[in-house]
Amino acid sequence: MKRDAARPRPLTGVRNRLDRVRPRTDQGRWAEAVGIGAVGAAAMFTVSAGALTIGARVMARLPLVPQLGVRQRPGLPVRAVYPDRVHLDTTPESERGGYLALRQSGGAVHVRLGPVDGRPTPTTVSRPLLASDTAERLSVDRAASNGFFWAGTPRTAHGLETEEVEVDSPVGHMPAWLVRPDPAEGAEPSSADTWAILIHGHGAMRGEALRVIPLLHRLGLTSLTITYRNDTGAPASADRMHHLGLAEWEDTEAAIEYAVARGARRIVLMGWSMGGGIALRTSVRSAHRDRIRSLILDSPAVDWQDILIYHATALRAPRPMRRLALWMMTSRLGARMVRLHEPLALHEMRPEYHAAHLDHPTLLFHALDDATVPPAPSRRLAALRPDLVEFVPVEGASHTREWNRDPARWERAVAEHLIRVLELPVDPRSLQLPVRDPAAPALEGSVGLRL
Repeated sequence: MKRDAARPRPLTGVRNRLDRVRPRTDQGRWAEAVGIGAVGAAAMFTVSAGALTIGARVMARLPLVPQLGVRQRPGLPVRAVYPDRVHLDTTPESERGGYLALRQSGGAVHVRLGPVDGRPTPTTVSRPLLASDTAERLSVDRAASNGFFWAGTPRTAHGLETEEVEVDSPVGHMPAWLVRPDPAEGAEPSSADTWAILIHGHGAMRGEALRVIPLLHRLGLTSLTITYRNDTGAPASADRMHHLGLAEWEDTEAAIEYAVARGARRIVLMGWSMGGGIALRTSVRSAHRDRIRSLILDSPAVDWQDILIYHATALRAPRPMRRLALWMMTSRLGARMVRLHEPLALHEMRPEYHAAHLDHPTLLFHALDDATVPPAPSRRLAALRPDLVEFVPVEGASHTREWNRDPARWERAVAEHLIRVLELPVDPRSLQLPVRDPAAPALEGSVGLRL
């Protein structure tokens, strides 16, 4: 008898084999279920652990990977451009009080705008057009904001004689701007041996200091605006990673040595954001602590653990992921996972540690609306050391934009602090502030580049 080809073949053999391995008792069936569940749970745990590790690694590396400030995406839509004003879409940045600068085409266009003076439509704001620093004019298109407000160098932005120098640091030659006080330009002649070392923040550049250089020049101080490892145009560290100030302070120390070798008797350290943390670290570790007379900190990174937890929480990262990210940054094994050559001593970057080691009068600005570096640690440091720290909270400003919010108020606080601490022969009431008018016409040779 022939088998019907269309008829399915019996599975007797397969069933017999399954019967031989299948548990026949209830206990056996429970064991089988537990085994399958254990395998599934192990697989899910492996996947979850892997995702947790990857997420933590990404979180740990974010503040450590150098960010080039020139790579800024245009984020403000320009809706109309008139000879005397500009209309922008209403955004948290465009409607924030104070001064604002805009860039287009990578700096081929740069304009300075005044505070909001109207709302032409329910969705736009108007700002006065104070000055254009480039021949090419602003167009109706998206623009990038320039929180530094000024562009170029101290020479192109302010007309101050500027030397391009190099500071010899442990990792190589670091470019810097050197501006000496010139009595012919209105500078006080008696304080040239007092040097201000200016330190920019994470992802920023030397141009961050352009807002304060005219004031320092007017007070008669020599300013040295430095770069540090992994900056654009500067040498990289061995692991090509930021160390949040724990290594970068050595570049600031090299700048102090550069200044001392050229006649500096007194040093003022001034830093923005991570640069403020670098200044604090330098004031503790420097071999020239006796020459440091003051710190001026703007939105400083006083507590990196607080900063990291703040941003991780904002991203809704689970607590285990946050803990794992901090472990990666602070342990030897974890450091290898994020490609750091050595772990970070984050416990030495907290208000309590700084307060225990601080020896110098400190002026500390912090924007209360700072969504990058929360102001609470700065307030905590001031509360721990009221004998040395003068805390200046600034309402309505974003991160490192305290000058932009009210240039005259910011410069007056800095001037009065330096005049008092350094005993400068300057009457603060004689100063017309801000020293450089935000609406000053562009100088010959001005540019729109952030340098």
